[in-house]
Amino acid sequence: MLDGPRTALAFLTRLPGGRHPADEAGLTGSVPWFPVIGILVGALAGASYVGSAELVSPLAAASLTFAITALITGGFHEDGLADSFDALAGGWNREQRLAILKDARHGTFGVLSLVLVTLLKVSGLASLSGWDAFGALLTAHCLGRAGAVALMALAPTARDDGLGADYARALPIRSAFAGSMVGVVVAAISFGIWAVPMIGALALAVAAVGVWSNRRIGGVTGDLLGAAEQVGEVVVLLAASAIVANLS
Repeated sequence: MLDGPRTALAFLTRLPGGRHPADEAGLTGSVPWFPVIGILVGALAGASYVGSAELVSPLAAASLTFAITALITGGFHEDGLADSFDALAGGWNREQRLAILKDARHGTFGVLSLVLVTLLKVSGLASLSGWDAFGALLTAHCLGRAGAVALMALAPTARDDGLGADYARALPIRSAFAGSMVGVVVAAISFGIWAVPMIGALALAVAAVGVWSNRRIGGVTGDLLGAAEQVGEVVVLLAASAIVANLS
């Protein structure tokens, strides 16, 4: 019963309590639980921000929060973001882009993407406080992972090997839909009717990542799914900032 969430916990975070799967089926079975793990990471991030904002400025609290989040996840999705931008923006042809994706080193485009995404996340979060900030972080981490799960199920894979291909081959559409709906529910609880444009913006952003990847390398990879998650986080935090600003 707990194999799926424990496997997802081990794969997506450095937190104790996770368990690595014995086979590929166990790994694929954990995918629908990714957004649930996002709730856990978002709750820890939210507690960090709300608590630290009592002691330091919102900007410093937001910076500290994302540093703690990176430690919790091991920078897993951030690494995928950097690799993806290095490959898609820097490679000259499909073969070169796929080779760059396998290279552990980060180049100019990868570093720039990390800096830009971090700035957007920090600035978006720093404009929020209290429950607004907590709900935004909860939604960003959950909905961002939900978007990646949906992309995994719907987009073609760029190559036959790698974790992204393994997931996509064995992931049932029904399971992917169930996992993605967790993000929708969390967004609705946190932002009510305003979750509708937020989810729409996230869907467009994640779809854009999928289209860009498909045009450049013929599909998605595990790194591209990480990039989609990070883009999703940014969109949710910026949308939350805009919503709160217009309602206040």
